[in-house]
Amino acid sequence: MAKLTKRIGALVLRLAAFGAALAALIVMVTSRERASFFAVSLEAKYTDMAAFKYFVIANAVVSVYSFLVLFLPKESLLWKFVVVLDLGDSDGRNRRKFVGIGLF
Repeated sequence: MAKLTKRIGALVLRLAAFGAALAALIVMVTSRERASFFAVSLEAKYTDMAAFKYFVIANAVVSVYSFLVLFLPKESLLWKFVVVLDLGDSDGRNRRKFVGIGLF
């Protein structure tokens, strides 16, 4: 019974992560802002800023990852790899420090 409860809890959390990432992706892609200054009208979209483009790409990757992980069988080797990716450091101490990644 405890294993079933853990599996359902993990499924609910993964569904929540998938839903949140997908919602953020949809909102970013479909949102537009129009501003008028005197006679000039400007429209802002997510493609106008590099940070927003990165945000949309990251949300797309997270959405696809979360969706695919939902259908992995628990006994597969790929599932064990996903668990390792999710947990990070196994002894509870985070020895890796965050280093900013320079993409551009």
